[in-house]
Amino acid sequence: MASASLLLPVLSAAFLIAALGPRGGGAATLRLDIHHRFSATVRRWVESRSGAAVGWPERGTVEYYEALAAHDRAIRGRALSDAPPPITFSEGNATLRISSLGFLHYAMGVSGDAQCHFFL
Repeated sequence: MASASLLLPVLSAAFLIAALGPRGGGAATLRLDIHHRFSATVRRWVESRSGAAVGWPERGTVEYYEALAAHDRAIRGRALSDAPPPITFSEGNATLRISSLGFLHYAMGVSGDAQCHFFL
C-alpha cells in the first residue's frame, strides 16, 4: 500500500516537469545530405564553381564504372596500415538488419567523453 501512495505524487511531479519544462521547438535541426560523386547534385555544384562543363562519364557505361573503381582504388591505396581507423563504431563495424524498420541498415554510434549513444 505504501508504494501505491507514493505513485500519485511521483506521477504528478513527472507530469508537472514535463508540462512546465523547456520546449524543444527552438532546437536546431542537424541535416546531412550524402551525394554520390557523379550524382546530378554534385555535377551541378562542380559546374557552377568551375563555370564550365566537366567531362563526366555517362551513367551506366563502362567508363562510369571504371572511374568509380579507380576512385575506390585510390582511396584504399592511401591506407597506411591494416589497423582499424581511430574513429569507428564502439562495437566494431557490425551492420544490423532490422526487418520491422524497413530493411535499412543501422548501427549504434558513441560520441564524446560522456559517451552519448546514437542509433544511426
